[in-house]
Amino acid sequence: METRVERRRPDRHLVAVRLLRGIAVTALVCSLLLWVVPRVLIEMGMLGPTSEDYVEDADSAIRVARSYGAVSLPVFQKAEQERDQAREFVRTGQRREARRAAEQARADAVEAQKQALVRRSDAQQKAELVYNDLDRQINDLERLYTDVAPGVEKAQLAQLLSLMKLTRQSAGVVFLAYEQQDWPGVLKGETHARDVIATMRQALEKARRP
Repeated sequence: METRVERRRPDRHLVAVRLLRGIAVTALVCSLLLWVVPRVLIEMGMLGPTSEDYVEDADSAIRVARSYGAVSLPVFQKAEQERDQAREFVRTGQRREARRAAEQARADAVEAQKQALVRRSDAQQKAELVYNDLDRQINDLERLYTDVAPGVEKAQLAQLLSLMKLTRQSAGVVFLAYEQQDWPGVLKGETHARDVIATMRQALEKARRP
């Protein structure tokens, strides 16, 4: 019985290598196309959000930053300028420039939000310290007034009472601002309240002297 011999081409393994190499190259090219083409289309404004959408996103971020109290921050003002420039680009049909300006405006607005929140946190901490200290001083004055009042003349007592009312009102402005979480208002009224409290304390100390 004759043995059947299978004949193979000597370069058969080379053909397989070339085939695999071609498949790998094709896959690589396809991957690059999938990565590059969408980005090119987005850059050209043919895919994804429109330039108007980018401007609206920037405007929304600016509104949030404004609600956080960022209006006085330079980065917030820069964001508004970029947003306005983006709108102008949209009006003149410069879609790519509009998208870039809007993206920068949104980034600046987000940074303004962060800075505003940090500033608000700092102001809140300072306001809490002011509130607690003024509250302590008012309580001390109330006790001092209670001790001094019985020993003074009627006319002098009327003056002390009038000054005590003014002191309570000055501190009350600060306390009301604190209750309304108006931290800048607390800090704004601090100096006047402290001056009135110091005047009241001097008056009570003077009246208590023999």
